[in-house]
Amino acid sequence: MILWSMQILDEMPVFYNLNAVEKREVLIVILQIVRNLDDASLVKAWQQSIARTRLFFKLLEECLVLFEHRKPADGMLMGCSSRSPVGDGPASPKYSDRLSPAVNNYLSEASRQEVRIIFIVSSIRLETLMQPQGTPENGYLWQRVNSQLSSPSQPYSLREALAQAQSSRIGASAQALRESLHPILRQKLVQFWIGWECCYFRPLIISHSLQELWEENLSASVNLQVLEITEKFSMMAASHSISTDYGKLDCITAILMSFFSRNQPLSFWKALFPVFNNVFDLHGGTLMARENDRFLKQVTFHLLRLAVFRNESVRKRAVIGLQLLVKSSFYCFMQTARLRVMLIITLSELMSDVQVTQMKPDGTLEESGEARRLRKSLEEMSDEAKSPNLLRECGLSDSALVTIPERSEENRWSWSEVKYLSDSLLLALDGSLEHALLGSVMTMDRYAAAESFYKLAMAFAPVPDLHIMWLLHLCDAHQEMQSWAEAAQCAVAVAGVVMQALVARNDGVWSKDHVTALRKICPMVSNEITSEASAAEVEGYGASKLTVDSAVKYLQLANKLFSQAELYHFCASILELVIPVYKSRRAYGQLAKCHTLLTSIYESILEQESSPIPFTDATYYRVGFYGDRFGKLDRKEYVYREPRDVRLGDIMEKLSHIYESRMDGNHTLHIIPDSRQVKADELQPGVCYLQITAVDAVMEDEDLGSRRERIFSLSTGSVRARVFDRFLFDTPFTKNGKTQGGLEDQWKRRSVLQTEGSFPALVNRLLVIKSESLEFSPVENAIGMIETRTAALRNELEEPRSSEGDQLPRLQSLQRILQGSVAVQVNSGVLSVCTAFLSGEPATRLRSQELQQLIAALLEFMAVCKRAIRVHFRLIGEEDQEFHTQLVNGFQSLTAELSHYIPAILSEL
Repeated sequence: MILWSMQILDEMPVFYNLNAVEKREVLIVILQIVRNLDDASLVKAWQQSIARTRLFFKLLEECLVLFEHRKPADGMLMGCSSRSPVGDGPASPKYSDRLSPAVNNYLSEASRQEVRIIFIVSSIRLETLMQPQGTPENGYLWQRVNSQLSSPSQPYSLREALAQAQSSRIGASAQALRESLHPILRQKLVQFWIGWECCYFRPLIISHSLQELWEENLSASVNLQVLEITEKFSMMAASHSISTDYGKLDCITAILMSFFSRNQPLSFWKALFPVFNNVFDLHGGTLMARENDRFLKQVTFHLLRLAVFRNESVRKRAVIGLQLLVKSSFYCFMQTARLRVMLIITLSELMSDVQVTQMKPDGTLEESGEARRLRKSLEEMSDEAKSPNLLRECGLSDSALVTIPERSEENRWSWSEVKYLSDSLLLALDGSLEHALLGSVMTMDRYAAAESFYKLAMAFAPVPDLHIMWLLHLCDAHQEMQSWAEAAQCAVAVAGVVMQALVARNDGVWSKDHVTALRKICPMVSNEITSEASAAEVEGYGASKLTVDSAVKYLQLANKLFSQAELYHFCASILELVIPVYKSRRAYGQLAKCHTLLTSIYESILEQESSPIPFTDATYYRVGFYGDRFGKLDRKEYVYREPRDVRLGDIMEKLSHIYESRMDGNHTLHIIPDSRQVKADELQPGVCYLQITAVDAVMEDEDLGSRRERIFSLSTGSVRARVFDRFLFDTPFTKNGKTQGGLEDQWKRRSVLQTEGSFPALVNRLLVIKSESLEFSPVENAIGMIETRTAALRNELEEPRSSEGDQLPRLQSLQRILQGSVAVQVNSGVLSVCTAFLSGEPATRLRSQELQQLIAALLEFMAVCKRAIRVHFRLIGEEDQEFHTQLVNGFQSLTAELSHYIPAILSEL
């Protein structure tokens, strides 16, 4: 027989010229021969040559293709998927009328396989239909009928009789098929149909159901036989006693892929995974090597696809399959980085097949059943407590995951690593789900749209191609909103991904120091140089964009976008990263352009710093969300970064427009007009609240405990520091509950917010992760007001020289501040402080230290005013003499008034 089977391999060209029906009949003959071979004879078929071994397994692949059994229900396994797991194909071909006895014998035996003891009638299972009304247990009547049909006096079971009738009447008419049944069996079936005729359905022609069951059993038998052969081959290959491709084991990978990519009965899935475990224990190093990237990628895809199935038994086996891959990854590579990349890539591809959302009755979207099943599978993958039961259900021992394979010395399984892997996949699933749920509101709510792209970029970060793809989507979204700084950050992040990969493999002109410099622009860029990018170089992924030219391209894009945002200090830093590339290439023309551009940038920075009006690149607002209709935003606070021309009323209108559309008949939207502390539990039910407050960015070295007002806080520093992660706002209040009061009653609360990350960021808003508050008493408020005016005047007097060499302060700015400080008509500001705290009953409440601080602040203020008036006299011409006289008179009048409260002021001045 072995010689005859070898002859068949020699006649393969003839085989491929046959039609599908003829091919099936030839393959049945081959399977019958192989079934009767002993193992030694089977091994001889694989010892001839690699070419013959491949032909042998090519025939087995043909078996899987031609005997695949597809039912209409197969497309429903994944729920509401937009696409069936396996593409549509032609129905299983039939057989010719004349078959040899050997072929008939094989078909008869195959059809008797205990695949399942029910057949399809309409869409209702026979075991349920056979249960009489009032019978509590499914299958009760089936067991009774089956036992009667199989009694000694009635030797035929239903399954055996149907198998015999089908195998002996292949191609016959339905009438002939019915007549071929054993009389007792035919009588019982007639009684059954008469008994059920008036119940729930009209039965279909029985021959159709018999054919379905017969074809399914035959398909299962073929698949199980091929699986058995593959396992034997795997064991022989492990001992190197056969001729095959040991570098890739193409025979094994091709068969396994054919198994996974086709519809299979449950009995096959039950048998597959013990074999799958053995194969990977024996050949994990080869099957998971880079040479088999395509195979491993397909395996991970199909395991994730099975993890979505409605059938719990199949879904659980997919979970075990994923765990077995993790186990192999541990023992082959001692880590799961590469497998994680594979799974994230295939999960991304699966998301185009899986419908992750479904419509609720009210027209809104929710997570679909498919997404929930996939989430459940990924969670079970890392569930140590459930693992033993799952393993037993799948025919494996409780210790299968921790059993040390041959050639290994220690148990490398780590549940914490598996949990990290599972969480990475869940993050990608959640990102895809959230993006799909936001589909209908993305056009209106650009903030949420940007965050959705950002979450996808972070979820797929282990795969550079996918990471870059979503970052560029985010960059485009920001450019549509004219959020130039955020778009520039996205371009910098993309350049960072490429630079890190180049530095990790020493394949560029940059070093770790350059990556550190890039992080100062975009903190999201990781400072850790790892081999993750190398692990992500899967077939079709990872290498195309990771070049020096690609990094330069995105750095130049970032430079252009930062220029549009007028953040020139970032532009300078970026060009300093591009210049080393042109130097290494001796691209002198490009170097000349870079240095010309740098000159222009530094001139723009000088212009910003010398402007009398402090430069602000953005405005910032704190937004609090209160109300269950906000969903995940409820009771969270964010800081929004807006263009510098966006006022408080503008953002109130914008956010109202976005969130009013999400209110239903049971909810309304209300804007809280002040910045008081909100007690969420005391808010009115059915109302959603937005609290929007203007906030100031905090400079890196700023004293947050200073009592000064913050009007001039950003004008005192250089524009070099434009990266902010702390913000503050001041809220006036009184102890009696009123917002406003007299100076002697007016307290101030300073709230300091810490954001998750710094601005400018990849998104327009950042979550507030920490909030602290300071309280200033009324006298501290008064001291702060005076110190603020003193600091403003001193800042003008100490202004550095301008580019023309003028050492004197700017006249116009000095006049504006002096007029607001000592002019007669505004003296009430300082005098009101004296009236409130230095006379009568309020003065008795001041502590000695507070009284001394207040007097010291007033004396310093008056001394700076006197100095400023003298400087003003040296600057003015004839046209400003009258104004100067008014300033002198105002100062003298103010001094006289203050002397009533502070007699020492006359001697001090």
